Amino acid sequence: MRSWLQQNVFLPLYDGDQYRGLASRMAELQSFDAMPVPDQVSILEQRIRGLLDHAYKTSPYYRLVFDQIRFRSSDWEYGEPLPLPELNRELIRANVENLSSRMYRPDQLRRVSSGATINVPPTALWRDEESHRNKAATQYHLNRISGFDLGMRLLEVRAAEREPGTDQHLLRRLYEQHVLGCLTATVRRHDDAAFRSLLQILNRYQPEVIRGPSTTLALFAEWLRSWATVWHRPALVIATAETPAIETRQVMAETFGCRVTTQYFCPDIGLLAAECREAERVHFHPWACYVSLVPTGRSVDGTVYRLIVTDLLNYGMPMIRYDAGDSVLFEETPCACGSWYPSVPAVLGSAVESLVLPDGTLMAGAPMVMRARQSLRTVREVQLVQKSIDSMLLRFSATGDNSDADQELRVFRRNVEDTFRIPLRWTVERVAEIPRERSGKLRVAISEVSRDRSDPDHQRAS
Repeated sequence: MRSWLQQNVFLPLYDGDQYRGLASRMAELQSFDAMPVPDQVSILEQRIRGLLDHAYKTSPYYRLVFDQIRFRSSDWEYGEPLPLPELNRELIRANVENLSSRMYRPDQLRRVSSGATINVPPTALWRDEESHRNKAATQYHLNRISGFDLGMRLLEVRAAEREPGTDQHLLRRLYEQHVLGCLTATVRRHDDAAFRSLLQILNRYQPEVIRGPSTTLALFAEWLRSWATVWHRPALVIATAETPAIETRQVMAETFGCRVTTQYFCPDIGLLAAECREAERVHFHPWACYVSLVPTGRSVDGTVYRLIVTDLLNYGMPMIRYDAGDSVLFEETPCACGSWYPSVPAVLGSAVESLVLPDGTLMAGAPMVMRARQSLRTVREVQLVQKSIDSMLLRFSATGDNSDADQELRVFRRNVEDTFRIPLRWTVERVAEIPRERSGKLRVAISEVSRDRSDPDHQRAS
C-alpha cells in the first residue's frame, strides 16, 4: 500500500512534471524484464539504432561526426562497440548548443548539471521531458531490484555538499522526509564529530534503508564498532560509487546487521545498474544504456576497463559513447544469476589511474591500494602519488598516534613494493583529511609519470 501511494499520489504531488505517468513507466520496465531474451535483445537493438538515427537527423554535432567518419546506423552490427569518438564533459561544454536536438523547443528541455571536481566546474546538460520521466522510473525500478521499494524510509548519505544555490526549500525538504520518507545527511569529513552527528541522525530517524558512498559507509561502520554502543540496524545498506571489497562488505554487513548491496550511478546520466542477489555482480539495465569497455591497465584481479556509456533515454541531448569517468573489472563468464544483462564484478570508482611499473607495464592504482590497505586499522585513508618510477608520496589520515600509524604504514609500503618488485623511495605526509573531489570521491592513486596509454581501439561492447 505504501508503494502504491508513493507511486500514484505522493510523488506526482511532489513533482508532477518529473513523475507524470510513473506507474505506467515502471510497469513497462517490469514487462521488459519478463520478456524472452530474444525479444529483449531485439528491442535493445531497435532502441540503439533509433537513437543513432535521431542524433544524425536532429543534432548538428552528431551529423558532423557521422559525416566525417562516413557512418550510418545501418553500418553498425549489434553487439559491437559503436564506431564513434568518445564524448566527455570538455566536448559537451564546447559543443553544448550543437549537441542538443533541434527536434525540441527550449521549453521542452530540462536543464541538469553534471557532477563537478575541484578543477572542473559543473557542465550544463539538457534532457527532453520524456527522458526526465523515464529516468525517474528507471531509478525506482532499479531500487526495487536492490530491495528498496517506494515508501521505505531512506537515509541518503552524501559525502559532499551540494553545489551553491541548489538547497531545497524548507517545505520540500519536510515533504521529502515526512511524506516521501527520505532524509539526506551530508558527511563533509570522515572524523569523530561527523560520525557522531550521523549516528544521532541514524538513531533518531531509524531508516529502513541507508544509501551512500562505499568509502563513507565503510568508515562509518568501522567507527561504530570502535566508538559507539547502540545504533539502529536498517533492513538494507546500498553502497554507491565503487564496489566495496569482500572484507569491507563483510564488516558493513556485520555492523549494520543486514544485507549490503551496490548500485552504479553516473552523475551525468543517472542510475544505470544494480547488483543481483545471487552472484553479487553489478548489472547494467539495457533499457537505460548500452555500455562499452576500454582497457586501461591491469590489476592483480585482472584487466581494468574504462566505462563508456550510451544513454538510451535522453533524446534532448544525445550522449553517445560518453566517458563516465569510472573504471570496472570484467569477467567473460556469464553471471550465475542467469541474467544476460551486461555485468561487472566490481566498479572501481572514478579517477582510477594506472601506475607505471619498472618494466613499463601499467598497473591500475586503485585495486593495488585497496589490497595493500587491508592491513590498516588506525590509518583511515591513504593516497598514493607516484612521483617517478621509484618514488612515491604517501598521504594518510589516522585516528591513532604516529607510532601506531608508522607500524601499519610499513606493512602497507611493503605490500606496494611487492607489486613493483623494487625498493621505492617514500615521502610520507600525515594530513587531517585527504582532499576530495566535489563529488565526494577520493583519488587513492595518482601517477605523475609520463607514459603511453593503452590502445583505445581495443575495446568490447558489454
